[in-house]
Amino acid sequence: MDYTLFKKIIELVEVYQEGHSSEKVEDFTIWLNNTLFSANSEDDHSTHAELVLAFKLMYLNKELKKQTKSILSKSRISSIDEYSFLLHLDYQESFRKMEIVEMHNLEAPTGIEIIKRLLKNEFTEEFPDKEDKRAKRIKITKKGLAELNTLKPKIDEIFTKFSEPLSLNEKIQFSGILDKLIE
Repeated sequence: MDYTLFKKIIELVEVYQEGHSSEKVEDFTIWLNNTLFSANSEDDHSTHAELVLAFKLMYLNKELKKQTKSILSKSRISSIDEYSFLLHLDYQESFRKMEIVEMHNLEAPTGIEIIKRLLKNEFTEEFPDKEDKRAKRIKITKKGLAELNTLKPKIDEIFTKFSEPLSLNEKIQFSGILDKLIE
């Protein structure tokens, strides 16, 4: 049996103990994480860490879409993006079409197709923008609001279960970290 990895772990524990008095595994883990994945690390760990992070974010996105799909399958709303458009329109009186598309980080054709489906289902209505005659605005209709109110408790339950393992402090920290990545 090859004990190379075990020997490397023992070396790392020895280095940690030379400079730290804490014998908590948690403190060692934090030190180890900072040592192995710091920006100054000469190993190729940071590239690997970035790939792992990107994969985990994509995985979480797909998992949420999968969980919400079963709820949306019983609705005339066909995607989480359509739901999100309605949710945003519920919070604000109206948006320019491209404003809400860009807010959702969608390509223009994709966003416009979502808006067309919402208009077709009479969940939204469009009207001219008073400031820019070339632009159109959309707002949620009573029918759209009713559909949103039917779906919201079920979708909220999925999102609550999703973040349940995190404490309030962790949720706040995670949200701040995601904000950094979004910017």
